[in-house]
Amino acid sequence: MALAAQPAYKIYAFDRGWRIIRYVTENLFKRTDVAARWWFNKGKDTLSWGRAKGSFALYWAYVVLVGMWLAGIVQYVTAMIMAALFVAVQSVLLTLWAALCLLAIGILFVGTFTYSRIYRIFFRCPDCHKEMDIPTFICPTCATEHTRLWPSLYGVLSHRCKTCESRLPTLRMKIPGLRVVDRRDNISRICPHCRTPINASIGTATNIHIPIVGGPSAGKSNYIVMATQEFKELYERVFGYHISFTDPKHEQDYTASVSTLSTGRPLQATPDVIAHAFNLKIQAPRSLVPRLAYIYDVGGEAYISSDNTQLQEYYKFINGIIFVIDPFAIPDYVHYHQVDVQRYQSYIRPSSLDIMDAYERMLQMFEGSMGLRRGRRFPHPIAVVITKVDALGLDYEIGSSAARNLMAQDPSLSEEEAINKLVREFLNRYGLDNFVRDIEMQFSRVQYFSCSALGRMPDPMNSQPFTPVRVVDPLIWLLSSAKAITAPAKARSTITAPQVMPPPKATRRL
Repeated sequence: MALAAQPAYKIYAFDRGWRIIRYVTENLFKRTDVAARWWFNKGKDTLSWGRAKGSFALYWAYVVLVGMWLAGIVQYVTAMIMAALFVAVQSVLLTLWAALCLLAIGILFVGTFTYSRIYRIFFRCPDCHKEMDIPTFICPTCATEHTRLWPSLYGVLSHRCKTCESRLPTLRMKIPGLRVVDRRDNISRICPHCRTPINASIGTATNIHIPIVGGPSAGKSNYIVMATQEFKELYERVFGYHISFTDPKHEQDYTASVSTLSTGRPLQATPDVIAHAFNLKIQAPRSLVPRLAYIYDVGGEAYISSDNTQLQEYYKFINGIIFVIDPFAIPDYVHYHQVDVQRYQSYIRPSSLDIMDAYERMLQMFEGSMGLRRGRRFPHPIAVVITKVDALGLDYEIGSSAARNLMAQDPSLSEEEAINKLVREFLNRYGLDNFVRDIEMQFSRVQYFSCSALGRMPDPMNSQPFTPVRVVDPLIWLLSSAKAITAPAKARSTITAPQVMPPPKATRRL
């Protein structure tokens, strides 16, 4: 498919230089013909005058006629020689110029292509999730849209806008001498598909895509904000990473969410059926290329129907999944603790979506996006996270208290291994053995986690800040699997006991 023409002037060697040759060759001979015919006509007039004046005058008239014809012929020959020299010199210069430009364009293209493939750098929209060759850049002077602002026939280092004559840089590096902007990162850009503004960091770092999957009220929004906060604090303070939001709006939303949680109020459930990713730029010490994490938080309603699930196009390029399970959406667990669940239901807010339904719809979308058949394992790591372990004594079954007991019995186990074993056994014990078997059959790397995004059950009378427990571990595991960060042992969150309710004195089966 032919690429759309750009609202910019082409390089002189590919456009105007050749048009000048055509103009010169066409107009020079026209003007020369007019001038030469003037001499020829003057000679004819002189000859007519000589015939009227007699033989002596006729002799000199012939002499003048010959001279004028010679002058006209010389004018023709001179014009031909000058035109030939101009065309030859201009053609050679334009050819060399074009060759040098093509060589520079080729070198930049190969270098950029190789660099982007090695470091897995692509342009992807955080809103519509579509991949693009390059965003649409908006001229800062006249707002003209440039859809291919890269080294090309329109300019190697810059394009000159036809509307306002401004020069727009084609590279991220600083280009001196430009009047409006000196680097491409300073130009506003939009997605060519959904026309949403795109921040300058998109397409400059290795992409890492991680969706948060789970039913409504599973605690996904609380989880991702708390996990992001702990991740930033841990890796910036302890390991010297620089972690920032690339989009000011994402940072404002995050700051507002942290502020809400610091007052003891949980976040409202995400209403969006189509996920909007927030971007987290992760710059490791002494690393040349940063990582750009796309964290997708979509409302649990996205997995209620297959139609909504089909809208999650980001599954085509994800690097890992966080699958959030609300323990109070497990039928067998609710059955055993029905009295307590009913008593604290307004605080617990159980998810209304069956866990297997959410998993099946996620798997359906995953298989359709990746083009893999059922029966083949996906290489993507998946973190299965049980939330709300602060409620109904869950900490004593799958939390830090249970992990300490298990580690005391088997000192060879680490905290991570103990939690992994406890959660897996918990799911099998409460009727989700089919889920465990299926997910381990479909994914080659499965790790089980438990956490409390809030650290205690929400209480309108309690305005103390929430204190999360082990929320960062799944995120660290996935980011380290994607080689976005290193995950030394001390990077794991310490065993911190949540503010748990004591375990029920006896199980209640009703």
